[in-house]
Amino acid sequence: MDRTGRASAILRRRDLVKAGLATVSTTFHDTTVLDLVRAALRAVRAEGLCCVQGFVQADGQVTITELNVRIAGGFPLTEAAGADLVGQMVNGLFGLPVDHDRLTYRTGVFLTNYVETLAVGETTDLKRIAMNGVTT
Repeated sequence: MDRTGRASAILRRRDLVKAGLATVSTTFHDTTVLDLVRAALRAVRAEGLCCVQGFVQADGQVTITELNVRIAGGFPLTEAAGADLVGQMVNGLFGLPVDHDRLTYRTGVFLTNYVETLAVGETTDLKRIAMNGVTT
């Protein structure tokens, strides 16, 4: 969302979630989702990088559940899909115009992440593990 209130959105679907994090996600386009995301950003008068989350139900109903004014987990996918997120964020930070043409993206691009539990145990062992680099 730039300082004039214009928003560009890169839509990402979480295809597989593990421990609350998207391990597989893909870019997509949906006019209904895009319009609702832009309306939500305008409603809270957000500026800068934002992460808007929600659900699209089987019947097409869209529900926004969360909006964070920050960069989020979709950043690597956004860049891979062709959007110049960093360059345009820097423009905005320095009061330069945001080039929304540089915030377009390709649909159907995917990203996979790997999430793994490194150690589980009693909290009394945590200091020993941290100090010695020992995992069990």
